[in-house]
Amino acid sequence: MKHLAFASLIALAAALPPMPVAAQTAPGGFRLPPAPTPTPSDIQGPVDPDAPILTRPRDTAPTPTPTARPAPAPTPTPTPAPRPAATPTPRPVPPPANSSLPPRFTPPAAPTPQESEAVADAAAPFPASPAAEAPAPLPLPTATATTALPEPAPATTADEGLGWRHALGVLALLAGGGAAAYFLRRRRRAGEDAVPVIAPPRAAAPPPTPPTNPTPAPDPEPSIVAPPPLANTGPPLLVEARAVRLARSMMNATLSYELVVTNRGRGPLANVRFGADLVTAHARIPTDQQLADPNVPFTPVMTLEQVDPGESVQFSGELRLPVSEIRPIPHGKAVVYVPLLRVQAQADGTAPIARTFIVGLRSGGPGQRLQPFRLDEMPQTYHTVGQKAID
Repeated sequence: MKHLAFASLIALAAALPPMPVAAQTAPGGFRLPPAPTPTPSDIQGPVDPDAPILTRPRDTAPTPTPTARPAPAPTPTPTPAPRPAATPTPRPVPPPANSSLPPRFTPPAAPTPQESEAVADAAAPFPASPAAEAPAPLPLPTATATTALPEPAPATTADEGLGWRHALGVLALLAGGGAAAYFLRRRRRAGEDAVPVIAPPRAAAPPPTPPTNPTPAPDPEPSIVAPPPLANTGPPLLVEARAVRLARSMMNATLSYELVVTNRGRGPLANVRFGADLVTAHARIPTDQQLADPNVPFTPVMTLEQVDPGESVQFSGELRLPVSEIRPIPHGKAVVYVPLLRVQAQADGTAPIARTFIVGLRSGGPGQRLQPFRLDEMPQTYHTVGQKAID
């Protein structure tokens, strides 16, 4: 009879679905591997092969509602240890009938239908008290199969899916790295194949050429500063002449001139008288007869009442020389003549002065010698005339 009951119990245990497998598939709870010796949840106490097995009938009486306990949201983790952030109220697990150990507290998990029935059956003889404090956990025995932690379950389909994801990620990384290396190599090859742009050489600036025959700057003309009235280094009167033009007709040679007189004395000059004449030069005539003589009066041409110290007075006039009185000078095949302008000036209380100027044709630039007038040409008027003092 005992052997028959034992065989019935084994057959019943084999027919029932294992609870740990259901716990593995429950979302959000612990996945417990199958125990080495699965026992149905409704059998209380250990099994003795020599004693008859007593099956406790289900209590059909209404199960008292246990005290409300906080049910924290389970956090899906691959490890069986609970998260430190959740502090649920421990649930008492009824120990075996022949065990002397106090009940062990285990962390709560998402209840399944089988576990809910087991909890309801176990909670009837031990009603929870709200004021009771949770006893301190005792060291767990390691000898029995019911208290030992199960070995980790083999990898499930989720682990296999995670491995495929890892493999796909590695392949994607390898593909991305290969594409990046390919593009970098193409860019480097394109940079090497590109024809470098060679800038044309800059034309060297020609060396500065030194100026050839630089034109010297003309010397600044000295400014003529009128001497002070008291500084009398010569005669008080200073006379300057300028030839304007010379016109020769069949009868006369007429010279237009300008005279400038300056008082260099200490006091004013009164009754300043001027005389002038026009003659021609010749080598056969003595020099003293050709130059002006202060003691020989000339034909009066101008009289100034007064010239103050430092004052300059300018006036113009004309002198005529008959063609019959011109002294011709042979010059090769040509016949020329050289006019002489002689001037005399005298003021009251001063000695007379006289000056002589050669009149001729200007030949061009400054510093050139004056050229004589031709007498064998047709009568004409010369405007490019000049003068030079010879005294």
